[in-house]
Amino acid sequence: QVHTGANKQPKHLECKDIDKIDISSWQHTAMVGGTVCLLESLDPLQAAVLKMSTCFDGSFTLPDLAASASSKWADATHFDFLRLFQAIQKLVKSQIIEEVQDGEHEGGDYRLSNSVDPAMHAYGKTRYFQTRNVLIRAVGGAMVLEAQKKSVKRQALIDRALWKELPARMEDLAKKRSAQHIPWYYEQAFRRM
Repeated sequence: QVHTGANKQPKHLECKDIDKIDISSWQHTAMVGGTVCLLESLDPLQAAVLKMSTCFDGSFTLPDLAASASSKWADATHFDFLRLFQAIQKLVKSQIIEEVQDGEHEGGDYRLSNSVDPAMHAYGKTRYFQTRNVLIRAVGGAMVLEAQKKSVKRQALIDRALWKELPARMEDLAKKRSAQHIPWYYEQAFRRM
């Protein structure tokens, strides 16, 4: 919203929601130009990780990104996950993406990732990451098509649902397969006897 003075000259500009501003169209400014140069200078995998991370409103995990970049269901190997994790770590080290603690990913009080204790990095514990810089998020998000954003979100949701539901269903299936099966024609023969 533009506020004008007494002589109809613009006095100041007020914006209550910064997410509604199309920052990526300001290519001529040093702020956006420098950010574009930073994003273009990244390695291809790091750039892909950053662009995928802008699709998530909150935090994301390594499996969320791996669901669309190198899905387990598309014959991805552990090495693919390691490459993605290394790209995430490089982005965290260069302070483009931040690591958030468990429980922060839902919203609310955010603590700095520098105060994370080493016990957080225990084996098997899920680590959460987030792109919090509004400028990087806006410029990186502008580099991703809307259809690609939907695809990344869809793949992450499907992967989360499969990890939640599939182990129990596979266990039930294994129990059914291990149970002794009597064909129907033998059952009919036993009933006649």
